[in-house]
Amino acid sequence: MAEAAGVPERRWRGIDELARLVGAYGWVEHRIFQLTGVWASAPSEGADAAPGPALRVWCAAVSRHHGEVAGRWAERLPVRAGIDPAALVVAPVGPLAGALDALEAEPDQRAAVAALVETVLPRLELTYVAHLASAVPVCEAPVMDTLAGAQRLLRGEIRGGRALVEGSAAHRRGVELGEVFERAFEESRIFPAVCPS
Repeated sequence: MAEAAGVPERRWRGIDELARLVGAYGWVEHRIFQLTGVWASAPSEGADAAPGPALRVWCAAVSRHHGEVAGRWAERLPVRAGIDPAALVVAPVGPLAGALDALEAEPDQRAAVAALVETVLPRLELTYVAHLASAVPVCEAPVMDTLAGAQRLLRGEIRGGRALVEGSAAHRRGVELGEVFERAFEESRIFPAVCPS
């Protein structure tokens, strides 16, 4: 059965494929938790590059949200004899881990936040939307519940974060940084196929 009008066909995923997806989602969520937590508590050295109070509060809230979602993904990992569920939480194959490391090393934290809200979070949301649209409810109901909840959180975070960084020089730098993440998500083949934003 072909996809009709851009609507992905629902398809059954085996436990191994689903475990890889859920593990990768958990890894990405945990990495965002770490990054935003560091940005929320970073010293104010180099005041031009450090986030202001409103952005620190936003980062702290985002960190908490992604820590909670990472925990939900950990609860969705399959439990099978001989497999350590924690060992499934790994970076997806491809350049995404390196791109997130580069984002962590970005000296302008406001630009890093801009890249997060303009590219990383929207691409993660698209990934979740694509998975949700192709999931089979009888096999993936708990995963679908987590996808839907995470998608709602992402939508609010993107809107709130954009309001804090739009129009600034840091925003323009963040958009430039975001190009790396467009490629990183495309090349990290573990994720369901999504169209670039």
